[in-house]
Amino acid sequence: MASSEISDLAISAFPLSKGHSTGRGLERVIAELVTGLEAIGQPYTFYDRGIIRSELLAMTQAASFTLELRRKRHDLWFAVYPIAGIFPILAAQRPVVTGLYDLIPFLATGYDNAAKYFIKRRCIEFSCRRSDGIIVPFPSTAKQIRELFGVPAERVEVIPLGVDHKTFFPEPQIERRPLHFGFLGEAKRAKGLDTAIIAFSKILPQLPNAHLWIASDGNEIDEMKELARRLIPEPNYKFLGFIPETEIRRFYCGLDLFLFPSRYGFGMSPVEAMACGTPAIVGRTLDSEDFFTQELSLADPNSPDELAQRMLVLCTERDRYNELRDWGLARVQTLSWESMARRYLAFFQRVKADYAVRQSRTERAASEA
Repeated sequence: MASSEISDLAISAFPLSKGHSTGRGLERVIAELVTGLEAIGQPYTFYDRGIIRSELLAMTQAASFTLELRRKRHDLWFAVYPIAGIFPILAAQRPVVTGLYDLIPFLATGYDNAAKYFIKRRCIEFSCRRSDGIIVPFPSTAKQIRELFGVPAERVEVIPLGVDHKTFFPEPQIERRPLHFGFLGEAKRAKGLDTAIIAFSKILPQLPNAHLWIASDGNEIDEMKELARRLIPEPNYKFLGFIPETEIRRFYCGLDLFLFPSRYGFGMSPVEAMACGTPAIVGRTLDSEDFFTQELSLADPNSPDELAQRMLVLCTERDRYNELRDWGLARVQTLSWESMARRYLAFFQRVKADYAVRQSRTERAASEA
């Protein structure tokens, strides 16, 4: 029987790449994954075309990238997300494992370009149906792809994402400012920034000394600034723009409460805030409920009233605040990028072994025909 060890792993990332400061959450996840693979001594070859901002440029390079992959030989291919998965599959490479971190194009339509969502849906379906293995971070996502695409349960592995505890941790020497709320993420309705702004405006009559710090940028930033200008007195809020990676921990540690009422479900920023000892409230939707199981950490992303009520409870009942803070710190201790990398590698080895068995059966059947 062929060895299941992965001596030569290929990672397909195009049209994404890897990096902590690209503004794309998935590229941060990719960067952490490869760092985890390096930490456990797993060799890999990374295939990308660098940081690509233009979708048109990505489309013009797709064919040449596929041809490039056809000439390569590796033990196993890992596609970091479904669009990256179509290229090794079209290049007739096997076995292929694809990472799928959400089903937003199927479950949260209306917040992005319709044509882009259509393409993403087709890519997700193509990669899910044709990959030899699929990795998802949450049980709800695994259940959904089995139901949507008929993917056999044994081809799907649930492996949680990680968090960098060397970067994100409570830092007592950083002053935690009472009644300072924060948001970090793309400036758009999909991420719930509008809900956070409206909810904050609703608590000001009871908490006039509260402040909202918004670390954000994006296509809807002007719309969000106008919403804040209309609802909140200027001294009580501040748009900070993009925060460098080296300053994010200081931002989290200086907050009393982190807000991320995203309509897209799970996000990494509230997890990082929790690792810094700052309680977080997220949107109760999609896959967020798989991880955020404490009731006070969840609010309807379409209900500023419910979010405001959660904020008031946590700011006026410190025992409830401490309960959520302690729960968050304990919850994130279950996550690490190195542990995630080890579990990815174990699944890669299983997929490689299963693929070898299937190939052997196919060849034996052909010889007997």
